[in-house]
Amino acid sequence: MGGQESANYIVSPALDDGPAVIFVPGLGGRTKFVDQWNEPGRLPVIRRANWSEPMSVPSVDQRGAALASLVTESGTSDVVLVGHSMGGLVCLEAAKHLERQLRGTVVMCQYPPHRTPLSPLAELPDRALAEEIEAPPHIMDTAALPEYARLWRSEYHLLNRYLESDPRPMLHTPIIAVGATGDASSWDTECLNDWNQYTTDGVSVQMVEGGHQVVEQLDPETLREWIGKVR
Repeated sequence: MGGQESANYIVSPALDDGPAVIFVPGLGGRTKFVDQWNEPGRLPVIRRANWSEPMSVPSVDQRGAALASLVTESGTSDVVLVGHSMGGLVCLEAAKHLERQLRGTVVMCQYPPHRTPLSPLAELPDRALAEEIEAPPHIMDTAALPEYARLWRSEYHLLNRYLESDPRPMLHTPIIAVGATGDASSWDTECLNDWNQYTTDGVSVQMVEGGHQVVEQLDPETLREWIGKVR
C-alpha cells in the first residue's frame, strides 16, 4: 500500500474535454452496479470515481480536492457530480473548487453536514459493523474482515471529524437532494431541504422507496431525469 500522497480518484471511463457525469460512492466504495446504468444507447454515460488505494483513508475534504483537480485537469466544461452517502460530502467538497465547470450536484442518502449526527458505528465489533453497513457476504465471511473493519472505523472517524469542523462550502449551482423512505440518513425531507444552506441556486428534494443502499437498485432513467434537472 502506497502513501496517501500518491492516491487519487480513478474515473472510468476516463475524463475528456466533453460533458461528464461522475458518480462518487460512499463508505466501502462499491460502484459495480453503475454498469447497469450504462446500457448501450443510454446517455449521458455515468462514470465511476474509485479511490486508487482503497485501504488508505484521506479526509473528506482531501478527497474532494483530489476529485476537483482531476476534473479541472481533464478540461471538461460541463460536469455533474453524483454522490451517495459520504460520497455526497466528497462531491460537496469537490464542487466548492469547481466554478464554471460544474453544472450541479445530486446527493443521495445524505443529510447536509450540519444536520448529520456523529456516527457511533466506529465503536461496534467487526461483524456487527459489517452487518450495520450491509457489507457483501464475501467480506462478512472472509478472514480479512478485521482489516476491512479497521478501514471502515477509520472512515467513520474521519467523517465525524469532518462533521465536527462545521464546514460551510457555498456553491452557486443547483443541488438535488435524494432521500430514501427507509433510510435513517435521509428520510426526513425537512433535513434534506437544509441543503439550501450550501447553494445560492436552489435545492430540489426527491424521495424514493427503499433503504440506504437504494442507489444500487435505482432506475437509470430516474437518475438521468435528476441529472437533466441540474443541467
